[in-house]
Amino acid sequence: MIYSKEQRNREILSNLKAILRRRGLSQREFAALLNKKESEVSRWFSGKFCISKATQIKIEETLQEPISSDSQYKNRNNCISIGIIGTGNMATRFVTEVPHVEKCRIIAAYNPDQECLKKFCKASDIDTACQSVEELIEVSDAIYIASPVNTHFDYAKRCLDSRKHVLCEMPFTSTKEEAKELYQTAKENDCILMPALKTAYCPSFRQMLEIAHSGIIGEISDISSSVTTLLPENTDASFYNERLLENASYPLLATFKLAGTKYKRISIFKQEQEDRIRFAYIHLEYPGLISSFRTGVGVKSEGSLVISGTKGYIYVPAPWWKTDYFEVRFENQNDNKKYFFPYESSGLRYEIQEFADSINKRSLPKDIISKDENLKILEIQNKITNK
Repeated sequence: MIYSKEQRNREILSNLKAILRRRGLSQREFAALLNKKESEVSRWFSGKFCISKATQIKIEETLQEPISSDSQYKNRNNCISIGIIGTGNMATRFVTEVPHVEKCRIIAAYNPDQECLKKFCKASDIDTACQSVEELIEVSDAIYIASPVNTHFDYAKRCLDSRKHVLCEMPFTSTKEEAKELYQTAKENDCILMPALKTAYCPSFRQMLEIAHSGIIGEISDISSSVTTLLPENTDASFYNERLLENASYPLLATFKLAGTKYKRISIFKQEQEDRIRFAYIHLEYPGLISSFRTGVGVKSEGSLVISGTKGYIYVPAPWWKTDYFEVRFENQNDNKKYFFPYESSGLRYEIQEFADSINKRSLPKDIISKDENLKILEIQNKITNK
C-alpha cells in the first residue's frame, strides 16, 4: 500500500505512542533518549510536523524497533550511524571502506552544494542527502568531516556541541587554537574527537614504531622521509597549500612518534609561486637526533622512510605512509630482517575501526595520535604557512 505523507506520519505517531506506553516511557524520557528537547518531541506528537525519513531512521535506531509498515529497519546491535560532511575524493574512499567495518554504516551526507551532494549520494548508494548540517547531526551518531580545512572547525564544533563523535580529515583545523577548543568541547560533552590520519592506525606502521623503539637498531640518530603528490593543475592556492599540509602530516606523525614532540630547533625552506607553496623541506633538531622531510604538490620525489640508528636502520619503501612491508638492515646483510603486514585497500578501514571501537569504549587509546602530537602537527603546519 502507498501512503501519503500525512498517513505515514499518523501511523508513525500511533506506533510511537504504543511503544512508549508499552515501555513505560514519558515524552521527556523519550526526548532524553534522542538527545532532544522535550518541546521538539511534543511538536511531533501534536501532528503538525511530519517526521522525516531521516528522523524516523534515528528514532528506530534508538528504540531498536520499526515504527512504520514501510520501515527498512533491522536490529543492528548498536550499529554506529555515520554522517559524512563533504563529497570529494576522501569521502568517496571512505564510503567504500565503511562496509568492511562491523557495526558501522553510513546513514546520510551533507554538502552545501546540493547538486554535488545528490550525485555523490546516488553514486554511493546513500539514502539521505541532508539539506543542512543540523539535519545530518540529528540522524547521525558520529560525523566524518572531509570538507575543506577552513570549514573543519565550524562543522566539528557544531557536531561536538550536539554530542556527536567526530572523525576529522587532515589538516585537522586551520590553527592550533581552533584544535584546542575542539578538544575541550569534546571533553565537556564526553565525545570522541579523532584525527583521520590513516597511517597512524595501520598495523605495519605501529609494528614499525615498536621495532624502532625496541633498541634493535640502537639509538635513533636520523629520520628522513618524503611525501609528495602529482595532481592535475589547479591554480587555487588554498587547494595546493591544503594538500601540501596534509602531506606534511605523515612525516610529522612519524617524527613525533619516534623522537617526541619537544624539538629544539626548526628550519623551513619553501619553494613558492605567489600564494601557493609548491615544495617544502623541513628540518627538526633534537638532542642527539635530526629529522628532515620533503613535502610537495606538483613535485615528485622518492617516497621512502629511513630511520637511522647506531646499530642499523629501518627502511620503509615508497609509499611508506601506506606500506605493507619494511626491512631492518644491518652492516652484515645476513642479519637483515623483512616484515610483511596486511594493508587492505586504501587503509581507511583501520582508522574507521579504531573510531568505532573508541566510541563503544568512550576512550581513545593514547598511543595512536595524542592530543599533544596533533597540536604539534598543527603548530608546524602553521609555521609552514606562516600563520
